[in-house]
Amino acid sequence: MKIRTVQLATLGVLFAACGSALGAETVRATFNSVSPSVGCEFSIDFGGTWTGTLAGGMNWTRDGMNPGTYAGLQGDFRTFCIEVTQQVGFGNSYEYFVVDPSDAPTFEPMGAFRASELSELFGRYYGSLVTNSDFGAFQMAIWEVVYEIGETPLNVNDGRFQIRNAAAEQNMANAMLASLNGTGPMMSLVALTNREYQDQIVPAPASLALAGLGGLIGLRRRRSR
Repeated sequence: MKIRTVQLATLGVLFAACGSALGAETVRATFNSVSPSVGCEFSIDFGGTWTGTLAGGMNWTRDGMNPGTYAGLQGDFRTFCIEVTQQVGFGNSYEYFVVDPSDAPTFEPMGAFRASELSELFGRYYGSLVTNSDFGAFQMAIWEVVYEIGETPLNVNDGRFQIRNAAAEQNMANAMLASLNGTGPMMSLVALTNREYQDQIVPAPASLALAGLGGLIGLRRRRSR
């Protein structure tokens, strides 16, 4: 437990340092699709109201004429949603600020602890996502980390944030969440934020290169098309 505290404190310092540097960078991209994905319903008020959605990878194409100032995320790239209360529309172009995950989403910044949990979630599972169920469960786990405060253990079936009507993926998401213990591996992430539109999370381009995932992700995308 002491080791976990030291690791998270160190990550918090790193996140804070990166956040100020990233905040001025921008990305403009067109939202294409949610795929691979699964259908489900979510609640952010302890099951009081439910909304249907697709849970999965969100696919984008960087704008060629006005791409923004951030050097990463060129061409086609994939993100995951961290803000279910706002939307983006298929075929529409959006400009985002590139910020540290601890400063996102804009409505309620998650802080260093939950950002470190996302870093570990990506580090453990991002490279092995293949099927619709994989991507759906992974997105559900992300939402649980971002929206659930104080629940132990994290579980998409109860608490403030809940998922229903996707039992297999819910079980997968809960297994992912149960594995998070602060020991890693960790993956460096960046968040894309806009107060008007749905915020996103994505691996930092350098972390994809280190993990050897850049070409693999592109290959999977071409096959899905």
